Amino acid sequence: MNLATIASDYLTRFKAAYGGATTPDQWSALNAILGCRTAQYGTLTAACTGCDVLTQHARSCGHRSCNRCQNYNTTQWLERQQRKLLPVSYFMVTFTLPYELRALAKRNQRVIYTLLFDCAVGTLKTFGLNEKGLAAELAMTGVLHTHTRKLDYHPHIHLIVPGGGVNRRRNEWRTLKGNYLFNGFRLASVFRARLLKAIRQAGLSTPITPKKWVVQCQRVGKGLPAIKYLSRYLYRGVISNACIVQDDGEYVTFQYKDSRSGTLETRRLKGEDFIKLVLQHTLPKGFRRARDYGFLHGNAKKLLQRVQWLLKVAVPKRDNSQRPAFICPSCKAPMHVIGFSRPASRSG
Repeated sequence: MNLATIASDYLTRFKAAYGGATTPDQWSALNAILGCRTAQYGTLTAACTGCDVLTQHARSCGHRSCNRCQNYNTTQWLERQQRKLLPVSYFMVTFTLPYELRALAKRNQRVIYTLLFDCAVGTLKTFGLNEKGLAAELAMTGVLHTHTRKLDYHPHIHLIVPGGGVNRRRNEWRTLKGNYLFNGFRLASVFRARLLKAIRQAGLSTPITPKKWVVQCQRVGKGLPAIKYLSRYLYRGVISNACIVQDDGEYVTFQYKDSRSGTLETRRLKGEDFIKLVLQHTLPKGFRRARDYGFLHGNAKKLLQRVQWLLKVAVPKRDNSQRPAFICPSCKAPMHVIGFSRPASRSG
């Protein structure tokens, strides 16, 4: 069982039930999932380096909502982040959009998601500059997630923050003392005020929301485990094929790990409802799910190098990992791509 097969089997029923409410971005994602590794995207011809065998392979769609693509991009992203790690404590700060604003976010995804990033990052930067004993510019890596483990709509941003920052006035690095970053309740209060104001300034009306929002701030030790956690859903959709455990022709069942108990649970939905559940997490075209800020940003390489020099960081050499090669079915030697066939043009 896999997502593409299920999407194909329930496509007619999905169109009848939800076709009118499906956005162009969601249709694009669904089309990519259905056509991935088929003739829809053309084929590659590979030649064996050890014998005369030639093989043809259907190309992947490359869409970030497809759960069979983008593994290479995930690897590259992880390698880039590893080269930026510092020998300090790291913290994960999670800013969650309250339930009352989720309907507004669904209707205005690009606007709300952008404001979510801006207000969350701005809140942390303000705290970093104003914190007694720190007074430094923080850097962070943020990733937008729109789902829970049950795949319900739940927009939130994870920000991985090194425990320290740059004081430009004194031109020095300042390491955070202790194992505590900022108070989550104070962060939530400032974040709430900023986001509600920003939404109103964008011309959108806000419903009544709780006075207390949720911001989780916790120490995660070294940065690599947290970065790996964020990479899981960065490029490869919101559900893996391994989590789809049953399809009886009417209902689809998938499993997930309950975040509180740690036990495996299952969820059973009609096939068309399952497709809708997955597609609701499609991001607007061109919207960047992962972003770097401060001295971790791509335009701040010199500042990062200075910080690494001050902290005596041994920056790992570039891995320059290559895409996995096709393996010859005859002699098991690696194969080289020697040709590409374009997909047949569509009529009409």
